[in-house]
Order: sequence, then C-alpha cells, then structure tokens
Amino acid sequence: MIRIVCFISLVVAVAGVATAEQYWIAYEGNGWPEDEGWWHIWGDEQAHRWIEEGALVIDSLHDIGIADFYDMHMHGQLDPEPGETFVLQWRLRVDEVIGTRDPGVGVSSDEGWTVSFTFEEAAIWSTFEPGVVVTFESGLFHRFELRSADMRHYDLFIDGYLAVSGCFWHGLLQSKVGWGDVVQGSASLSRWDYVRFGVIPEPQVSLLVLVVASLLLCRWRTARAMGRRDA
Repeated sequence: MIRIVCFISLVVAVAGVATAEQYWIAYEGNGWPEDEGWWHIWGDEQAHRWIEEGALVIDSLHDIGIADFYDMHMHGQLDPEPGETFVLQWRLRVDEVIGTRDPGVGVSSDEGWTVSFTFEEAAIWSTFEPGVVVTFESGLFHRFELRSADMRHYDLFIDGYLAVSGCFWHGLLQSKVGWGDVVQGSASLSRWDYVRFGVIPEPQVSLLVLVVASLLLCRWRTARAMGRRDA
C-alpha cells in the first residue's frame, strides 16, 4: 500500500510540473497571418505578398515608404512564470534590401521591456544595443531562436548556435510580438517560413530534482513503515 501511495504521489508531482500555465502560438506560413490571429498593419500602401512553398513572401521593393507587418497582442499574458522560459522562433530568408535594414522581429514584455532585431541580406542587428550585429550566409533560410527566463536578458541562437547574449531595453510597447517589413525608408524582399512563440518549462533539471525528492520520500516512508512492523 505504501508503494502505491508513493507512486501516486510521484505521478501527481510530475503532472503538476507538466500542467503549469504555458502556451504556444505558431504561424507556419500556410496562409495569411491575419487569418490566424495576427493583426496586419500597414501605412498608405501595402507590400506585395504571397504564399510560396510554405512561406509568406513580403515584397516592398516598389516603394521604400512601405511598412507592412504583423502584431500579436497578449494582453498581459506573454511573460514566463518562475521555472518557465519565453521562446520566440522564426525561420527567414532575406533576398534583397534597398537602403538600410528593413525586415524585423521584436517582442515587448508585459512590463514594457523590449528587444528587437532588423535584417540585411546577410546580417541581423539588435535595434537597441548599439554595435550588436551578427553576420550569416546570404541567400539561405536561417533559423533564429530567442530565449529569456526573466524578460530582461536573452540568448539568441542562429541555426542552433548561440550568437548573442544581450539585454532588453525598457520601451513604450507592452505585451506583444511583431514581425515583417517594419522600417519605412527602406524596402526589401523577405520570405518567412514560420514565426512561433510561447512559454515552455525550463530544462528538465527542476523536474529531475522533483522526481528524486519524491523517490527519497517514498523510500523514507517505506523504511519507516517496515520499522513499525518489525517492532
């Protein structure tokens, strides 16, 4: 009976970790973002756009005055809780930029802490961190992933490798993720394979600690029960 109770306790402990409040939102390039909950924003004129081979193509090369992008507002529900990590992933190819950087991605925390990036054909720039730029091979899709546990500091991975460890900047926007053609005064042709973001559990170290603690408690209870029987 003791072992059964211990097993149930362990299952409940693991389930408690697995059911922490988390979410995951994924745009996979199979349709228009505005049909999947994104807010489509543009100025006087829109970019040309189409879906091609499972990617959203945004083409503003005909007018440097265009800004055409997408926002998702989270209404104060974006940030991770303790023991969780915020993750933002996107896969992008920048074919051409006229002027300075034009395509971009950004996230603002529930408390207004912001990090954003803009792109050239072969480089990514951190908007609010002067001199923070990483180059990559042009003409190819690249995978980007931003991770933050506190929405103050972040790690940016490119194609699976850590490229930047940086800091958020306290801005005016709150609780949102945005991406697309974000700069007026430049133009670009970019292809977005996916944009995904959400909150996930931190690496399984915390779960492992919980499992070990539960097993030790079970062993202690079993030994105590056996001691009482011997007496």
